[in-house]
Amino acid sequence: MKILVLGKNGYVSRCFQEYMRKFPDKVDAISVRGDGWKEKSFASYDAVFNTTGLAHNNARMGTDEEFMKLNVQLPVELAKKAKDDGVPVFIHMSSMIVYGNSNIGGKFEPITKDTVPVPDNIYGKSKLLGEKELEKFGDETFNVALIRSSRIYGEKDTDSIQMLTKFAKKMPVFPKVKNSISMIYSDNLCELVRLIAETKQRGIYFPQQEQYICTGDMVKDIAVAAGHKLWSTKLFNPVLLTIGKKVGIVNKVFGNEGYESRLSNHFDGRYRVVSYEESIKRLAQSGE
Repeated sequence: MKILVLGKNGYVSRCFQEYMRKFPDKVDAISVRGDGWKEKSFASYDAVFNTTGLAHNNARMGTDEEFMKLNVQLPVELAKKAKDDGVPVFIHMSSMIVYGNSNIGGKFEPITKDTVPVPDNIYGKSKLLGEKELEKFGDETFNVALIRSSRIYGEKDTDSIQMLTKFAKKMPVFPKVKNSISMIYSDNLCELVRLIAETKQRGIYFPQQEQYICTGDMVKDIAVAAGHKLWSTKLFNPVLLTIGKKVGIVNKVFGNEGYESRLSNHFDGRYRVVSYEESIKRLAQSGE
């Protein structure tokens, strides 16, 4: 099997390239900045995996025009080329953000198959529009697979998980806020992509771990695995709940956001090759 990854240096692309080294399949990754990619033939590939796009951590820096260009226009151009070149399946990284932002302090109401996406910022709106445009390419010879990923975490993470891991290993205290988040360990996301490429299936995918994750419990679990004593306290909760409604990173870390469990049972759950417990051990050992 030959897989072409669009986007060479992004987090998901790097994770996938590294994960696939354990398999005999050939994986190539190319940059799609500029127009150079238009000269490359996609014809020899069994699947194309698009990891490009303007992501949430750049949301405050991107203009509406940039979001539409990178999350709608570019994926459409890439899918068109993949289809024209005879690639059987186009796998596209989308996001749970199409359903809106997380909710701190509110009741946890998991997303179901009947939940209508209602994005509340340009990032979510552009990702949803990109999905709709890509679905138009699907037919009997060309399958489009959309991955509405929950939050991705791993030891090579450059976002909030890296910060939380450092907290777990060094800080004496951490807020005890009860919340529920759907998250997916990076290797499990990569295995899902591999399975989609292998079976050439279409549809929308909602990957997550075998359990919902509470931020405070996760930090405590990492601390225990790292042999560090950490005290959990509700002392900071009133402040966090207040500022979380205004500060995006606080809402993201301590808010509620997740999929109904049965929505994520793709391939009978076989994509979950790393358990939550094992992922915690890996996070605790990272950076050592």
